[in-house]
Amino acid sequence: MSRYISWRNGRVVTSDLARSPQSTHSSGSKLDIPLARTATFRDRPHGMVVLDNNGIHTLKVDFCGCIGSPSVLDQLMNIGWFPATVKDLETCATIGLLHRFHTLNLQGRVPAYDFYNALEVLSDRAGLKDVPDRREQFMLMTREYQYLQMCKHAGRGHDGIGVPRSAGSAELVYGIDATKRGELAIQCQACPHPGINLPEGWEKAPPEKLWIYQLILSEDANFKMKGCATLTREKDPTLGPGFAYMVTNDEYLEHLSKYVDQDEISHCIAFAALWRANNKHAKGLRATGIGSRGKRYSNMDFLWFSTLMGITLLSIIASYDIACQWFCNFWERMKALPKEMHLPAGVKVQFKVLKFHLPPHVKKCHAPFSFNFTKWVGRTDGEGVERNWSWLNMIVRSVSVMGPGLREDTIDNFCGFANWRKTGNSLLCKMVLAIPNALLHNWAFNAFTDGLREGHEEELMLWEVEVRAWEQDHDQQCPLVWDTDGAQEEPTMEEVRLKITEEEHGAGGEGVMVRLEAMRRNRTSTQVADLQCKQTLLLGWLCSLRRESTRRPEEMLLHLPSSFPKEVRNQICVADLPTEEECLCLVQAHKVLRDLRWHLRIWMLAHRFKWKNLDGQAAYTKSQALSSDIEKRIKGASNRYRAAREALVGLQGDGPWQDVLKELRQQDVRGMNERTLNDEEKEEERKARILAGLPPDEDEVDEFGDVVEPTVLFNLETGEGTCTLSWIWYTGAAVDAMNDRKLHDNICVEWMKACARADRWREELVFLEEEMRRVLEFCYWKARWWDERHEACTGVSAELAEGLRAYAMEQAARKRAWAAKWELKWAAAWSRAMMVLRDDLVDVTDVVAVEVELEEEVAYGGI
Repeated sequence: MSRYISWRNGRVVTSDLARSPQSTHSSGSKLDIPLARTATFRDRPHGMVVLDNNGIHTLKVDFCGCIGSPSVLDQLMNIGWFPATVKDLETCATIGLLHRFHTLNLQGRVPAYDFYNALEVLSDRAGLKDVPDRREQFMLMTREYQYLQMCKHAGRGHDGIGVPRSAGSAELVYGIDATKRGELAIQCQACPHPGINLPEGWEKAPPEKLWIYQLILSEDANFKMKGCATLTREKDPTLGPGFAYMVTNDEYLEHLSKYVDQDEISHCIAFAALWRANNKHAKGLRATGIGSRGKRYSNMDFLWFSTLMGITLLSIIASYDIACQWFCNFWERMKALPKEMHLPAGVKVQFKVLKFHLPPHVKKCHAPFSFNFTKWVGRTDGEGVERNWSWLNMIVRSVSVMGPGLREDTIDNFCGFANWRKTGNSLLCKMVLAIPNALLHNWAFNAFTDGLREGHEEELMLWEVEVRAWEQDHDQQCPLVWDTDGAQEEPTMEEVRLKITEEEHGAGGEGVMVRLEAMRRNRTSTQVADLQCKQTLLLGWLCSLRRESTRRPEEMLLHLPSSFPKEVRNQICVADLPTEEECLCLVQAHKVLRDLRWHLRIWMLAHRFKWKNLDGQAAYTKSQALSSDIEKRIKGASNRYRAAREALVGLQGDGPWQDVLKELRQQDVRGMNERTLNDEEKEEERKARILAGLPPDEDEVDEFGDVVEPTVLFNLETGEGTCTLSWIWYTGAAVDAMNDRKLHDNICVEWMKACARADRWREELVFLEEEMRRVLEFCYWKARWWDERHEACTGVSAELAEGLRAYAMEQAARKRAWAAKWELKWAAAWSRAMMVLRDDLVDVTDVVAVEVELEEEVAYGGI
């Protein structure tokens, strides 16, 4: 469809055939991009292709050529048309179209190729028209538009202070030309920024408070973000080299050229990321990934120190999946970098390994490089960079085929969007999670300590001295990892089988075991025969006491004193018989707890052995018999304890004895290093079962018909901050510890871990409160920053000044509105957290739920 649009005396005139959807749109500001006043454009109507939300249109445009009329570029921008070029202009796109694609591209990851194909379909659904091909021009316009949006959001259009074009040059440049390195990057509002959101004199704070002003950085590389060798950098340059998140390419390559023969970090752990960059899938590529930071020392050093240029903080926590290797000779390698990248003297840097990446490391790396056991880091996991990768990996397919300049500009754009989404809602979620966990783990630690205090006060004091000394100096012996040599060696699988065989021989026809066998749902002929023999033996014992042979022996009731009400017990029972049963039940309860702890330790050993040493279906099948036998004993011990405790309740009633012999719930029957799954993890467990081809039944039952409570093994590092020790390990365990050195050492380590968990969750509350304060201070500072830009709109035309002031006022008002909104939303959680800290973590049973409203993150298009 042909249309005719003309411009006369500053006014748009259209024919009666069709009116442009953007004809009445006026821009609040103009972009200062020079464009020659081509006489050809003004002498006669000019053919032009315009891309709009409703398709691709061919138009005749008559530009105004009157004396004093706006430039061709201004005439286009004033009606909301963005030109594809400033020379030989033939294609434009409406601002509305570019804005829509920008939003869909960021939020929905819609590639420009697919979006343009949709425009062609809108223009000619039947495929009968000759739609002009403007795919390349569209991609160029979207790239320029997105870059200009980044410049506008950074206030580059409000820059009234010129800077020298080069060192020693007297010529000043303004606006985009004066952009400094990293100036287009969106700053983290919660991070410490001296002079912005830190109080005056923060650097003089005592050590017990100075830690809240430290910077925590995570770095990693993403080898999925490969780049094919398509165009050269000369043909496809970066629009903003080093202005946002990607470092300047020339400086980076110049640095790497000095280290072409450097070996990759390849020991201690076996992550695929360590060799992926050189495998067959990486050959022939211009880029094997993007780094935040890299996998070689040279890559890592340049990228990491580039991030910290100009830093004035005193303490930095650096997390990296191979930090145990990277920190070696760290300061010596810094001296080889340009001086502007050097850290100031006195800066303290601690090196940690991301929580999820820590388990594959050797054992000696676990405690020294663990966030869980590091003082003054709260519940930081260091995995924030990995979450960015999950976001960027959604655009891998389109980014991999881009030229070098477009690829870097696109990554900058998506990194900015990811940073923009990190608003106050995430802090509120963390605070809501931290409040009950701080209470829970403080209560669990106190209960653990109280259970060990009697008779072991000196040992507890010694343990605390050891762990506090190690927190201050990691060069000392780490008390959080027990020695596995000599006396601490775990029993072998042969010894375990021998112990189980001896127990089976001594148990004979034990009633509880017979009942468990009778409860089994599916039995073989051999198992049926074995069960019948045990039932016959047990029935013979019972018949010697009373005449009753019509029922199965495991179901016969034994009428002991505890089964009668207290008011009739003395009348029908032999004298002192209740007292004797009480003594027997007490002994049985304590003995069964020892047996239960022993079987759980053996169960953990068997599973670890299977996990590390067995491979193949045959080996797993053979080991399953042993695991089932151990689980049967665990279940039998649990039932015997519950029976003994129930008898004590009937004999003694409620009393202080219940503080030692507590109710044994299903979730309490777990190993020392296990933890109970929460609802979210249970859902992941069910998904994993589906992927493994197993039934996803929520209420899975075992072979005895009881509901299975799933537990997680071998995740001591990843789940360390959320696990709690079951009471069975510290109630009455002090007596066992004196006779079992192995159990004593294990309890010592678990006590120290419980102490670390309580400390980390308490620190998390303090950290989140400080981050919330910093976010509010940053918003108010940014509002004042925009106020200054509003006042500095001088030396330009009245129309441009009006647009600049309006934008600055809008941004300042938005920052203040965010601060007010977040302060109101955070009030309840903030108040509760302060109460928890002020009351020194009151009893967890007295927690008042914090009701908050969690909203979706702010959309990027609302900037």
